[in-house]
Amino acid sequence: MFGIDYQTIRFWIDMMTLLWALMVSGFVFWDRRNKVTQDAIKSLRVEVAKEIADVKMNLDARRAIVDETLQTLRVRLSETTTRADLAPVYSAISEVSEVATELRGTVAAISQTLHMINQHLLDK
Repeated sequence: MFGIDYQTIRFWIDMMTLLWALMVSGFVFWDRRNKVTQDAIKSLRVEVAKEIADVKMNLDARRAIVDETLQTLRVRLSETTTRADLAPVYSAISEVSEVATELRGTVAAISQTLHMINQHLLDK
């Protein structure tokens, strides 16, 4: 009566089922891939937030150490001698040098005189 080919209908039903399965598989693959990415982003945000908090904490500690060191350097720098402080020392050194030069000349003169006296005594 009607020449219905069940094999052809079965083939097309199988093809639609296969097409449907491929579409569902593609959608699931795409959705899971997106979900994994979102989960990775969330976990990465948490890790980065922890790292930033650690860096901020370390930064505050480092800043405190640098401030303390700077304060120590300022105190030591304020206690160092200046040219004005060293001027009297240089003046005293200069005076001592002049006296030493005079003494060297005096000792040389006395030595020469003693040598002449000694020579005179030996000649007698």
